[in-house]
Amino acid sequence: MVMAASRVRPVFETADEAPAQAPVTLATGPGIPLLCFAPSMAPSGPHYFARFAPVFAGERDVTVLPHPGFAPGEALPATRDAVVRYQAEAVLRQAGGRPYVLLGYSSGGWMVNAVTALLEKEGSTPAATVLLDTYTATNSFEARLEAALRERLSTSKAFELMTGAQLTGQGGYARVFGDWEPEPVQAPTLYVHATFPPGESQARETEDHWQPTWPLPHEAADVPGNHFTIMEDHSASTALAVRSWLDAGQGADSR
Repeated sequence: MVMAASRVRPVFETADEAPAQAPVTLATGPGIPLLCFAPSMAPSGPHYFARFAPVFAGERDVTVLPHPGFAPGEALPATRDAVVRYQAEAVLRQAGGRPYVLLGYSSGGWMVNAVTALLEKEGSTPAATVLLDTYTATNSFEARLEAALRERLSTSKAFELMTGAQLTGQGGYARVFGDWEPEPVQAPTLYVHATFPPGESQARETEDHWQPTWPLPHEAADVPGNHFTIMEDHSASTALAVRSWLDAGQGADSR
């Protein structure tokens, strides 16, 4: 329904047809900045990083680059190429010629990979990329995630953020990323796994392999929490895992 409804929204065919979104900086510091993409699922926005960013205060900037199309009056991308180019240009503007690290949470990892692949072709490889519990395929673990999301929306304040623009924005992004597959990139990649199944409050032994996987070369880190709480109650542990990896070799020059 939301995918169909998104088709009546105005669209942009090229990056220059959509006005630049104002970046949202949640922490500041002298090191290599973390440029972040939120999920492209409603409710999308910088609030996902509100508890994650403070760990980096005084060390490096943590800046969220919003996706166009999730606020009233904004155009949605007509194609995946249009929004990937749009966000690649946003990255270069924010980086200002400095090294940078791209980080994406959940479906924000799709944008990280797509933008990285484009920028590498044009000679601007990120210092590193970080993917926080990014799902890439439809199988049993996504069924669990969907069930957990339904329960979450029925009991949390997130439902209050579900405007018409947010819901149709989700539909628009689902449509343009519907046939997307990860592209090989040269940038070192950290994949952060939630260790609790979706909707659960502790780790459990399960018969199937419920954790999402990343099909391209990467290093991995396990953190406490489920898909949602790694950026909420357990956000500090998530941020510390990212910081440890960056300081150990990827972006180590940032300190």
